[in-house]
Amino acid sequence: MKTPQEITVLFKKYIANQCTEEETYAIFELLHAAEYESFFKELIDAELEEQVQGKFNELPEVKAALIQARKNIILQVNEAKYKGPSLPARLWFRFAVAAVFLLCAGLAVLFYTDWQASHENESYSGAQIGPGGPKAILTLADGSKIILNEAAKGNLSNQAGVSVTKTEDGKLIYTVGEGQDQQGEKAKIKGLTNTISTPRGGQYQVNLPDGTKVWLNAESVLKFPLSFAGLEERKVELRGEAYFEVAKVMRDKRTRMPFLVKCERQMIEVLGTHFNVNSYADDQETKTTLLEGAVKVLPLNGSATDQTILKPGQQAKISRHSSRIDVIEIDPLTEIAWKNGQFFFENEPIESIMKEISRWYDVEIVYKADVSDKTVWGSVNRYSNVSKVLSILELTGEIHFKVEGRRIIVQK
Repeated sequence: MKTPQEITVLFKKYIANQCTEEETYAIFELLHAAEYESFFKELIDAELEEQVQGKFNELPEVKAALIQARKNIILQVNEAKYKGPSLPARLWFRFAVAAVFLLCAGLAVLFYTDWQASHENESYSGAQIGPGGPKAILTLADGSKIILNEAAKGNLSNQAGVSVTKTEDGKLIYTVGEGQDQQGEKAKIKGLTNTISTPRGGQYQVNLPDGTKVWLNAESVLKFPLSFAGLEERKVELRGEAYFEVAKVMRDKRTRMPFLVKCERQMIEVLGTHFNVNSYADDQETKTTLLEGAVKVLPLNGSATDQTILKPGQQAKISRHSSRIDVIEIDPLTEIAWKNGQFFFENEPIESIMKEISRWYDVEIVYKADVSDKTVWGSVNRYSNVSKVLSILELTGEIHFKVEGRRIIVQK
């Protein structure tokens, strides 16, 4: 049993991001021990008040916000024990206690939504650049285009027995008619493809002909067969970022029909799983993150021996200039925060964050200072105006922004 002094030292090391993996796991165990609950509440309270002292301490609403922040931390830590049994416990721990790190590193104001909205930096408080939304263009097999955010709900197209419908909540659903069971219909549809593309400031959800669900992030393109009937495999092509929930489809009574995702630098083979792919052309790495099931990742410029199979909670990275696959353990919820309406930055370089902001808000980023050494921890609603996002990023210190039209200037 650790003494209060030992726990305090361990807690301070964690807040300073200096814990080893063993020490981090030790905090995980202590946070879930009922006998230490009240002690951790005191530590969190003291750390939060110390961090906000001076700048915010005189504001009466901050006291109430600190209390709520502490409740949120304890709630997330406790709930982590019951989430996602398919993930290693330490990964769920990282997600849960990330709130502790975020808040105690000086970002408690993330919970002060009402206060912060009325105290934004004057240099961009007038910048009412709104967030992106459900925007996409569907290109049919004959080359005709449908602007989905302008199209009426209901049936949009019938192509060789495959109907395309826009639902009440704006999703795109492909339904294969019964006639596809006939050889003549299969031959007619084979080789036909559709493409859905999201602009900067857009995202969209589509249900593919096999029932697979795909969420496309901003500035992304997905090309897929009009039907998978009669094919040996289900193969789609992706540029940008997408989250997949792959439907289980049998090729025959004994074997499943593989699902393949081809990107610029890699091929992903799936049998039935949930995963996220980030493959933007202007990023240095292509990242595949697995939430559930199993996927095989193969670099396109590599050999069969370079392939790797991911387990839940792992991420494969392939550099633009290499065929090597680096596999790391990661909290997958941080990678799909965009799909759940959040920006979540876990010690992420500011330049990477500004790329996300640029795509989602359709703005130009201009650097007036070298910020290559700056990283950020933080979280904010993805549907906030850009001014709110920038004000939260500024809380990390040493980074400031100025908005001119649709240009965001990054400076120190």
